[in-house]
Amino acid sequence: MDLFRRSIVGKLMVIFFLVGVFSLSIIGIYAYYNAKRAILQRTLDQLTSIRVMRKSQVQFFFTERIRALDLISRSASVKDAVGVLDEKLLTGSPVQTINLTNQKISFDSLTFGYGPIYYIPIRPTGAASVYQLTDTAWNLVSDPVIVQKLITLDNEVAGTGKSCITDFYLRNSADTLPSCFLGSPVNAKQGKIMGTLALGISITEINNIMLDKSRENGLGSSGESYLVGTDLLMRSNSRFIPNSVLKTRVNTLSVKNAFADKTGSAIIDDYRTVPVLSSYSSLDLPGLDWAVVAEIDYDEAMIPINSIRNDLVLIAIIISILIFSIANLISRSISQPIIKLKNATTRIAKGEFGIRVDSHTLDEIGVLSGAFNEMAIQLETERNSRMTALYDGQEIERQRISRELHDGLGQMLVAMKIKFENSISMDTQVRMANLAELREDFTRIIGEVRKVSYDLAPAGFTEFGLDKAMKLLCSELSKHGGIEIEYASFGKFENVSPKVRNYLFRITQEGLNNAIRHSNAGKIHVQLTETGGTLILMLEDNGRGFEPGTHSGNGLYNMKERARLLGGTFDLETGPGKGTTIRVKIPEAHGTAT
Repeated sequence: MDLFRRSIVGKLMVIFFLVGVFSLSIIGIYAYYNAKRAILQRTLDQLTSIRVMRKSQVQFFFTERIRALDLISRSASVKDAVGVLDEKLLTGSPVQTINLTNQKISFDSLTFGYGPIYYIPIRPTGAASVYQLTDTAWNLVSDPVIVQKLITLDNEVAGTGKSCITDFYLRNSADTLPSCFLGSPVNAKQGKIMGTLALGISITEINNIMLDKSRENGLGSSGESYLVGTDLLMRSNSRFIPNSVLKTRVNTLSVKNAFADKTGSAIIDDYRTVPVLSSYSSLDLPGLDWAVVAEIDYDEAMIPINSIRNDLVLIAIIISILIFSIANLISRSISQPIIKLKNATTRIAKGEFGIRVDSHTLDEIGVLSGAFNEMAIQLETERNSRMTALYDGQEIERQRISRELHDGLGQMLVAMKIKFENSISMDTQVRMANLAELREDFTRIIGEVRKVSYDLAPAGFTEFGLDKAMKLLCSELSKHGGIEIEYASFGKFENVSPKVRNYLFRITQEGLNNAIRHSNAGKIHVQLTETGGTLILMLEDNGRGFEPGTHSGNGLYNMKERARLLGGTFDLETGPGKGTTIRVKIPEAHGTAT
């Protein structure tokens, strides 16, 4: 933090780095979530394609079996075999086996290689019986579960007169190969229904369609497709749970939506409570109310997204390092000229006005460097002008004092010396007259010395304060300058600081001397006002005035500088034939002593 506060390089580096990283983060986050959305949508679309394909395959499988069963039920061989069985049954109670050797039935060619064929004859009286067809005989079925399922199927076929399907069932709790049946009516030559011909369907055939563990099928290592009945039990095996048909419960959102006649896809928890991408719909088969579902684990679907995320993070780190390096380079290229300007400014503050900053660029830094060099030249010129004005002023003051001493005091002292020497050889009466003259000469000399001393360091500041010193100045200059000077003061001046007192006195002295020498004024007004600690000095004459900006000399410049050094203002109002008015205002913070 200290580097950030003190160093412009640190500030620029931090700003450039943060801007770059922030922009990179926005782009990375947008790219990541856009890719994630696209991949998830692609995976869901792929699952939907698989689900549609599996649904079509299952529906085609059952449709083809129904069509084949219809063909079988209408074949002459089957009708002849059924006729033999019915004749035997009409003669008495059901028999265990009825030979069909004379009919020469080829079972494989008859059933097209499908599962077992059963026949449930009409039963005008007595209990229903079920027979299974082989190449050579009808065999009575004794398994009560199969008999019950086929009788139920027979009732449905007889009631509708159309082919029907029963759902899968388990013969016992240890059964691992559930079965279902297709039933089709068998008609006599007169068109009367003689019974129901049934075809057995093993779960193995359904699993061959639904259960595919190949990684190339679009379901990866965790994807699967399966069937679910209205009892929420599986109708095809799970990829993860062996022998799950009619044993594994699937109570998921996808299954519920499918049984609500909804078709779609979603991200849900599956029957294993594992997050998955799921596509679902119902199955369109007469007599079967099933749902078909295709799913893949969310974690596996996220593998490409995680790979993209890792790549983005790696790229972001590399680009961040590049941004930091570029930020460092740019920051130093920007800050170096500024640091040079800062160092040059420090040296100028120490008085090295000859310093210059080299810059060959045309941008703002180059313009600033040029302005700095011009400022340094102006400061050096101004300092030289001030020093010249100071030394010239001191020399002028020395010459003035020298002239006053030589022309005034010197001549008077020489005359007094001559007069004194001449008095020695004169008689007493003449000597006494010369001594009286010498006394007057000494008085004039004392006055002249006081005048010179007053010009150098005004008396009365310490004893009488600013107000009386100003009043005395105006009186003395009026007497010796031959011009009327009127002085007025308002306020209290006891707390005026020595510096303000001296500067205001010198400003007044300079202004009055200028007016006496150059204005041809008949009267000068001087007013000093104190209000709330603020001092206001005004000098006004009725002289000839002058055009502002054309007046040469150091007098006005010295007055302005003294006012500026006190933190005050200096205003000049003049014009040819309009007299001159000077106003100096010293603010409260500088006007009083602390």
